[in-house]
Amino acid sequence: MILKRKAEQFLQWCFTRYLSLIERTVKIRWHEDNRYGDSQIFGFWHEDSFFMNVVLEQLSGKTTPVDVIVTADARGNYIEDMIKRSGGNALRVPDGYKAFGALKKIVQESYEKTHSIAAALDGPLGPRHEPKKLAFYLSEHAEEDFVGISLSYSYCLRLSARWDKYVIPLPFTTVDVAVKNYGVVKKNEIPDLPVNADRAALQEIEIKNERIEEAAWRQITY
Repeated sequence: MILKRKAEQFLQWCFTRYLSLIERTVKIRWHEDNRYGDSQIFGFWHEDSFFMNVVLEQLSGKTTPVDVIVTADARGNYIEDMIKRSGGNALRVPDGYKAFGALKKIVQESYEKTHSIAAALDGPLGPRHEPKKLAFYLSEHAEEDFVGISLSYSYCLRLSARWDKYVIPLPFTTVDVAVKNYGVVKKNEIPDLPVNADRAALQEIEIKNERIEEAAWRQITY
């Protein structure tokens, strides 16, 4: 037990130090189709969990405090440590049928306090890129917008032996972050979600933002 705990602490230390390096060297290009300010449900793919610590830390300056749903077993310990370091709060939820009680409490608390919630769509154990109903259950019952976040990396390592092909970005990487608001989404009406910040999706967001800016400019000048 002591050896296992020491190994866990060492892993936490390695992840935290490397995350600090990435924060200092990474370049983020934001592509946003979202209105911040209200509580929202953020969804992302499990493979992007590492860099989502950086994304959520920056989002915390734009929206309400962000709580991140994390598995309740030992795998979630080092994840919770990184989330706290990034200024977030971890909500520990058991896997399987035991999750119902925890989710019911989360929905209830969403009515009582203003905060956003983030969850890995295909977590905790996949299948990869097959979204589960958790985030959309929260969106539907809390009546809050679901916001999808997808990432692309210029340079990264992919742990291909893992089910999620977990991504570890390399120093001096450029990361495209696409943020899209889908409105309130019901758990039985899950939209098609991009698996990464592909160029077509980014161009669609950029064109929409340009039209909004052009319309705003016309209102000012005419």
